[in-house]
Amino acid sequence: MVETPPTAANMRLDGGHPALDLVNTLYGQVGKPPEHDVLQTREDLMTFATRVGVATPTASTAALEAARRLRTACEHAFRGQDHDALETAVKRAYRAGHLQAGGWRWPDGDPMSAVHRLAHQAALLLADTEALGRLRGCGDCCWLYLDRSKNRSRKWCSMEDCGTNAKKRRYVEKRRALS
Repeated sequence: MVETPPTAANMRLDGGHPALDLVNTLYGQVGKPPEHDVLQTREDLMTFATRVGVATPTASTAALEAARRLRTACEHAFRGQDHDALETAVKRAYRAGHLQAGGWRWPDGDPMSAVHRLAHQAALLLADTEALGRLRGCGDCCWLYLDRSKNRSRKWCSMEDCGTNAKKRRYVEKRRALS
């Protein structure tokens, strides 16, 4: 069976937070080159932004490149504790926005608005120590997610994919050991 690559319109949103879902737009294994990048075009960025709740009616090629840089900055901040690039992106976002009653706002007509909103979401997550205590990396793929299970014992980004794959591998290994 040939598997079609995921797109911004159909990728799973298992991160539990827009900034983590941004990191998860790269598919592959930790420490290995990415197998697939969901953010290929500016339309992909607009579709993704709509799905994670930071919609903007327009995006540019520059915004797509900025989103990819933000994705790397988020990856480093949440996985490796290097916050410098994320701090730079967040500062840029706040300079472009306006603080109003209800929070930060960015003009919908600005092609960078989705990237600024994602940077803001990443800053909010980084400041939330309770959420960071639930931050996990999938035991099977490279994705990050918030473990919202009652006993904080979730091991995979998704039981439907990575969890099932891990259980299949264990089953095959057990059968081989018995043979």
